[in-house]
Amino acid sequence: MKFNCLIVDDEPIAQEILEKYISQIAVLNLVGKCSNAFEALNVLHREKIDVLFLDIKMPSLSGLDMLKTIQNPPNVILTTAFSEFGVESYEYGITDYLLKPVSFERFLKAVNKILIPQYTPLARTQTVEKAEEPTFMFFKADKKIHKYYFTDILFVEGGGNYVKIHPLNQKPLMVLDKLTELQEKLPKKQFIRVHKSFIINVLHIQKIEGNMIKIEDKVIPISATFRQKLDGLINENR
Repeated sequence: MKFNCLIVDDEPIAQEILEKYISQIAVLNLVGKCSNAFEALNVLHREKIDVLFLDIKMPSLSGLDMLKTIQNPPNVILTTAFSEFGVESYEYGITDYLLKPVSFERFLKAVNKILIPQYTPLARTQTVEKAEEPTFMFFKADKKIHKYYFTDILFVEGGGNYVKIHPLNQKPLMVLDKLTELQEKLPKKQFIRVHKSFIINVLHIQKIEGNMIKIEDKVIPISATFRQKLDGLINENR
């Protein structure tokens, strides 16, 4: 399944940053970029949009005023340089609120509230219900307890009685555990085994070419044993 995205922002640099971030998430598909609310409304009438990245301060018609005109808006992630709109914006049923300049980590956290069902969008309910499944896991290593959110784990590499956790923008963490046993603890819809030595987070797949998967700056092999399951996942989400 692909999530169609629309960027609405009158700043070209802000558009470029969001476009770059969207291109790094395999399940996101950028439909278009608009410089004002009127262009965006035309696109919304023509195209099915799942995620709307919307700037608040724009000429003629603001992002919040634009939302008032949409009867059934898509998932909305507001982007702005002005923090004072934060409280007011949640009255419009938005998913998240991003302050510029937007980092990739904060962008990913916002997007995952839409992509991963266990997240509860901030403004779709008055109270946030407890997720049925945990969104993080603790790992013991170096005489410390390390907490990682599943969305921040790129992939896991196994080797004997140890596994190496590869998190987003952090150094890998060596943990005493077996890959097969760890696989049972990870969310099955989000993590898939592609090799006897690798489990990957499907959210971070950037490209699949032949028997190799590209995640960030790493290239991970796909073995014939696990290829069928991976192909099934790809066909299911086309």
